[in-house]
Amino acid sequence: MKCPKLTIMYKLAAQTSREIAADAENWRSFLQTASTVYKYGFYDQLMIYTQRPDATACASFELWTNTMRRYVRRGARGIALPDGAGAVRYVFDVADTGARKSSREVKTWVLDENNREAVAHALETQYGSAAKLGI
Repeated sequence: MKCPKLTIMYKLAAQTSREIAADAENWRSFLQTASTVYKYGFYDQLMIYTQRPDATACASFELWTNTMRRYVRRGARGIALPDGAGAVRYVFDVADTGARKSSREVKTWVLDENNREAVAHALETQYGSAAKLGI
């Protein structure tokens, strides 16, 4: 029997897919969120966007607490994602966390003047053509 939460999630994802595909501004908004949670696959990006379009860095509770040594704020609502085994797993945005003295710094990747040439070179090497990046 399928998890009721997953059924709701799949319906929500289908609705969100139709909404972002129907309008250029919605598509740009989705791409903005997807660009900040680039380590996740498309479906997870879609689910993150559906639940938290302003998300910038998402990770599991365990990653935030054990690896990053941050705490997840009391009352924070996790972002539900399918776990691939018929259940739901939760991730939290960095905005749901707080720092301790021993916390690792959270760095989000941004394309700017400092890394533009390196990114252009990597793209040219990978794809074989001159990459032109406007900032």
